Amino acid sequence: MKKLLFLFLSIGIIFIGCKKKDAPAEFLASETPQTKTAVLEDFTGVRCGYCPDGHAVAKTISTALGDKFIVIATHSGQYAAPQSGWADYTTPFGDALIAQSALTGYPAGTMNRHAFTGGQYNVQNGGLAMGRGGWSAAANSIILENAPVNIGAKATFDASTRVLTVNVDLFYTATETVANNINVAFIQDGLVSKQSGGTPDPNNYTQNNVLRHYITGQWGDAVPVASQSSGSKYSKTYTYTVPADYNGATVPPGGGAVVMANCRIVVFVDRGQTEILNGIKAAIQ
Repeated sequence: MKKLLFLFLSIGIIFIGCKKKDAPAEFLASETPQTKTAVLEDFTGVRCGYCPDGHAVAKTISTALGDKFIVIATHSGQYAAPQSGWADYTTPFGDALIAQSALTGYPAGTMNRHAFTGGQYNVQNGGLAMGRGGWSAAANSIILENAPVNIGAKATFDASTRVLTVNVDLFYTATETVANNINVAFIQDGLVSKQSGGTPDPNNYTQNNVLRHYITGQWGDAVPVASQSSGSKYSKTYTYTVPADYNGATVPPGGGAVVMANCRIVVFVDRGQTEILNGIKAAIQ
């Protein structure tokens, strides 16, 4: 009997010792050197009559470049400010980004927050902002540059708690000596409202690529400089409780309800809160 008991105990210990371990989390960023993705911050507004043409220009570039081009439509400034009878798509982040861009007219956009020079880029006031006529040249220039950092991202949403979890992995293919920042933007498509200059119906214009929130704030979350050397990996997880709407569910005067099926995440890494080194867009699971 003692021998049998010892045998059973031994088998139990073996089974406990052989318990399957959880697989390590998948590292989401490629370790193969890549070229940059172009990130357009499109400064726009519902009362801007020429802004729909800017949206059309961005769409044409997106069709041509696919995943190598990202649009963040930032509604801010005089043409976006809350006003009776108009949708309010503004965020707490737009004014600071407009100030950084030094734009002088709408529509305007920055491409990777890079300071371009040359007439083909239609730069406004010697700053970061460009008129829509320069966006294509800027995007096609950016995507030829080597990216010092690769980005991987996975976004999951818990409908019962409304908590959005974003896992971000970075792999550095070159050393960065200036502080880098991770930026996580929550984007929504398919918002319908009145839009000056909108076609075919200015009273029912579909707004896409709309910035709803910067989970990291507009200046991002710092990457430890020690993790920015060539061959280094860095991982960070962000959580955000998604509201049911932004600025009110009824449009106008609010910004409309959140429809998660129309939302996605954009992640980009910048150098010193200006130069965007690479970006990625991720569907929400």
